[in-house]
Amino acid sequence: MGSNSSKKQLPQLVLFGDSLTEWSFDSSTQGFGWYLSDWYKGKAEIVNEGYAGYTSEHVKAEFTRLIKKLTIVEAPPTLLFTIFLGANDACFVGETEYVPLPQFSDNIRSFVEEILNQDKLSSAKIVLITPPPINVPEPLPIDDESLGPAMAKALKEGRDPKKDRGYMTWVSKRRYAEGIMSIAKEYEETGRVVGLDYWRALVDAGLEEQGRKGMWMRIGFQGVG
Repeated sequence: MGSNSSKKQLPQLVLFGDSLTEWSFDSSTQGFGWYLSDWYKGKAEIVNEGYAGYTSEHVKAEFTRLIKKLTIVEAPPTLLFTIFLGANDACFVGETEYVPLPQFSDNIRSFVEEILNQDKLSSAKIVLITPPPINVPEPLPIDDESLGPAMAKALKEGRDPKKDRGYMTWVSKRRYAEGIMSIAKEYEETGRVVGLDYWRALVDAGLEEQGRKGMWMRIGFQGVG
């Protein structure tokens, strides 16, 4: 029998982020971590590097530790590195988790640069995943049928819907999602970095399910942000 050291190491797909990554491996909810583990069983090791409650600022130390682990001589090759952050960073100003968008963007760029600059990780493709929306309201109501629940309630109660927490959360997540896609565009020429617009995918799916996709396409993002 051969020793353990003689066994062929499987390549790694590293999923790095917050609770949306950490909990995606749960078999009861069957998120993308669970699916990748099932799909690549026996072909690759899917590494769960998700940290619930963390922001791009809080997770820096974990990222440094992870890079050291992935770049030691005996480490197996890393073929994919997903970065899925922003859901916590995009909280409101004054909340503990809040990280300003410029700082968040700088943090994401530093993670990307660090991966790209590591010879040991030269085969790794990087996927930047946008934070998702919390809900799917229409940003600018045209009539009652186009309202999301939070905005409809605000209008009925005589409040400015743009000051409603649901609306502000929707806009905040969108801004951070756009930031992620912009960073992915910056690194497009490397041939190693792509952006996955999860925010837009969920918004489109939600509006289509509500029968409002056509209206969304007509008014776009006018006046939002």
